[in-house]
Amino acid sequence: MSDKIKLALCIPSNGSWVADFGYCLAQLCVYCASALFEENQKRDVLFIDKRTSNLPRSRQECLEDALLQECTHALFLDTDQTFPLDTAHRLLRWKKPLVAASIPLKIMPSYPTARARSASPFGVPVHSNGNQHMGLEKVWRVGAGVMLIDLSVLEKIEKPWFEIRYSDKHAQFVGEDWYFCEKLEKAGIDIMIDHELSRQIGHVGPFQYTHAHIPQMVEAEAA
Repeated sequence: MSDKIKLALCIPSNGSWVADFGYCLAQLCVYCASALFEENQKRDVLFIDKRTSNLPRSRQECLEDALLQECTHALFLDTDQTFPLDTAHRLLRWKKPLVAASIPLKIMPSYPTARARSASPFGVPVHSNGNQHMGLEKVWRVGAGVMLIDLSVLEKIEKPWFEIRYSDKHAQFVGEDWYFCEKLEKAGIDIMIDHELSRQIGHVGPFQYTHAHIPQMVEAEAA
């Protein structure tokens, strides 16, 4: 890790936050103010709050602003997520170009956003079961709800970095985060997930969805 980190906390939204997200963000900011990312390392942390009705535009402008302010890293935090106060510290200490959390989808039964490549155009879910999955794992696709990016990777991919497109292969529109992952893949940049952190992420809808709502997790823990 470099001798200085300048981290942009990137918050794309339509202008609304859920209360649980705000609470987690406040805790994360207090922790960032009180604890260095690494011993003897200088660090700055700033907010980039983009409020538009177009999520790809919000994500794109977040990263553009981070570059303009000479940030070294950007951490996407979506406003319907919950996360531990040391999320930024944990992701930075992996010292990888990109590390994300695999987030439980807001459906029942739930599924993780992380996918491995398969014959299916949607890939296969990558589970973060505590009995089997530890540390980092390389994946094919993952959501950007909690995602740390070393901004040097943007030099290797052309704009736009985020876009929602209709895919004939999927027979539906594919999200802006999958578009970003595809660009990273073509540039030879590994997409990693942190299994332990993933298990501590919540996704707030009618209630807070967690990895406990993913069937494979429940079955494995009961075994």
